[in-house]
Amino acid sequence: MLIQFSRDDFRLLFLIDDAEASHATLVYPGELFAEQVRDRVDTVFFVELTEADGTPQKLALGACFPVDQDWYGAFYPRGQEARTLYFLRIAGEGAASSLEAVADEQEHQRVAEVFLERYRGFFAFDS
Repeated sequence: MLIQFSRDDFRLLFLIDDAEASHATLVYPGELFAEQVRDRVDTVFFVELTEADGTPQKLALGACFPVDQDWYGAFYPRGQEARTLYFLRIAGEGAASSLEAVADEQEHQRVAEVFLERYRGFFAFDS
């Protein structure tokens, strides 16, 4: 979980240790770990995706996870109830990273299955 303080442009990264409907237990992983994670995802944490009809969607990274040799991000619309997830492949690392659409149906299915298996205990899903 990333907590951002807009006044100071200060951010803290926590691991979600336990989550229930009414509360979540957060653990601070240490500065080195937080720095390594930020280096990997900072450039792809907040993105804008243009839908096929030209409508822009402002998205935030909800999870970053590996599938085989590739890394993927599960993104949700910012400022809305997260009912839709967008899976995008993360190519490269750090400042050189970029996002690629997951257009192949079999790849999308595999990514969705890994996501559901990995995060079933943390999120509620309407599959």
